[in-house]
Amino acid sequence: MTVTTIRFPDNVYQKIKEMAEFDGETISTYMRKAVTEKVEDQQDYQEAIKMLNESTGTVSADEVRKIVFGRSND
Repeated sequence: MTVTTIRFPDNVYQKIKEMAEFDGETISTYMRKAVTEKVEDQQDYQEAIKMLNESTGTVSADEVRKIVFGRSND
């Protein structure tokens, strides 16, 4: 596992610390989850853009739900 350092202004770090404590997590766990969620969201976005660019026609809202959420509105 890789270790990294992130610098925050004191007031931002204090907010992160408070939110982590509220969630019952360590600061490291809280930040790791936040970064991981951001990466996953970005990957989903990039995949959606790729699919739209490859599309030759329109995509229905139901198709988008299937692709993004793995389910339809049925």
